Amino acid sequence: MAKPLIAASISAPAFYGLNTQASGLSLPEGFALHADNCVIDKQGRLSARKGWAYETLSVGTVVDANVGIDLLGMADFQEITGDNTRFSWSADTIYKGTVDLTTLTPTTTDTIADGNWQVATLNDHAYFFQRGYLPLVYTNDGGADTFETIAGHAGTTVGSQTANTVLSAYGRLWTADTTANKTTVWFTDVLDGTDWSTGTAGSIDISSVLTQGADEIVALGAHNGFLIIFCKNNIIIYGDNDNFQASMNTTSLTLVEVIEGVGCIARDSKQNTGEDILFLSNTGVRSLNRTVQEKSQPMRNISKNIRDDIMEAIEVEVLSEVKSVYSPHNSFYLLTFPATRQTFVFDTRQALEDGSFRVTVWPSVTPKAYLASGLNLYYAQPNGIGKYVGYQDNGLQYQMSYYSSFFDLGLPNANKIVKKLTATTVGATGQAFSLKIGYEYSPIFFSFPFTLESGLIYEYGVAEYDLSEYAGSVLINEQQSSGSGAGNILQVGFTAEINGAGLSLQKLSIFAKQGKVL
Repeated sequence: MAKPLIAASISAPAFYGLNTQASGLSLPEGFALHADNCVIDKQGRLSARKGWAYETLSVGTVVDANVGIDLLGMADFQEITGDNTRFSWSADTIYKGTVDLTTLTPTTTDTIADGNWQVATLNDHAYFFQRGYLPLVYTNDGGADTFETIAGHAGTTVGSQTANTVLSAYGRLWTADTTANKTTVWFTDVLDGTDWSTGTAGSIDISSVLTQGADEIVALGAHNGFLIIFCKNNIIIYGDNDNFQASMNTTSLTLVEVIEGVGCIARDSKQNTGEDILFLSNTGVRSLNRTVQEKSQPMRNISKNIRDDIMEAIEVEVLSEVKSVYSPHNSFYLLTFPATRQTFVFDTRQALEDGSFRVTVWPSVTPKAYLASGLNLYYAQPNGIGKYVGYQDNGLQYQMSYYSSFFDLGLPNANKIVKKLTATTVGATGQAFSLKIGYEYSPIFFSFPFTLESGLIYEYGVAEYDLSEYAGSVLINEQQSSGSGAGNILQVGFTAEINGAGLSLQKLSIFAKQGKVL
């Protein structure tokens, strides 16, 4: 009598995100060994990420006939009128705008030869800081741009404020990391980003609280009424004694906590999510909240499932070029390593039981900088500014791919002959994809191509973050193929060429016949 087919399904492929740390056979089916150019949507499905398109007009000849500008950073500034002004910068030039980029030339400055600015806004002014360069201040009063050094304002002291990091919080500017001083934080008077010497302006020297040797400040943050000072190997937290007033009473600053052994190694990896601060440490991506909670326990991080991937990227990266963004609208934290051309995508909506985040990878998206503004996400791209939109990368298709963990269908000692594969997808008519089946840990797969045809089951009201995710008719479709090959250890995969329409993978099923017992 013929043996019945063995059936197995992965109902929500990659629902738990990537896991490249654990043994493939021990992973629950919800993990993936490979998940490229995708996100986990709010229905828990693996979906193609959006693409990008240029916002900037006349790409390639955008500013003064300069070809090939390579933007290194972006910032958002709300003017007195309520209008948003976006800044961007390359190696030696600062621009204003998104669609039409215009050059901002400071009226008084030294020669700008680098593009590692960090920008903070305070009281209708935007302040630009970069180690070794005079700080710049921008304002727009009555429709006229004013762009000059802070030194141009009477009574301003400048010497110690040529800093690499700046924070606007509690009604003040806070700066640190100058060429000559790596352990002092300077702060302005209340609501005056040009006054570093009078009123309640002052400084904090942290050298005396570094009990485990020298360290240096990398980034500054504000969270729950506290000032967070991120060093490379320590995190130092200050508060005040006046119930955390909006302006923070600097005359009563108090050391609250020193967390030793963990810190931030890349300034632009730090992002405030509102509920937490995420940052890159020398052991992976960490959450400030979890770091505080676990300071007396074995240290864990939110990237534990891809720890080795992160560490390998750190080893070959210029850390000042690491960029990140938190997008509230999309509920993800993006962390880009340009040297390895990888962007790690951390889903911030739901942590796993161990506190780690669900992660996917965008290997073909490596902007020089990001900016989240309202509902929009912007990329700094060669020759201009791009926007996270649509399902093409600057008019070109890209590949979404998924590969499962390894499994044996509950028969570790038996050969399995695959007879059928099925995939349930949600997407638009005409989308091309392929099902994959592989055996015995081999990188070679049998491939079965499909084109998504008109479906019988339509899914109404499909939306991601209240915006329509798919153009045209949206349908649920099940495609099946005959299987091929046989083996003891199995792995299934899914690849799709995304070219103008969204696609989600809802379910994969495999049907096999038991063969010879090994």
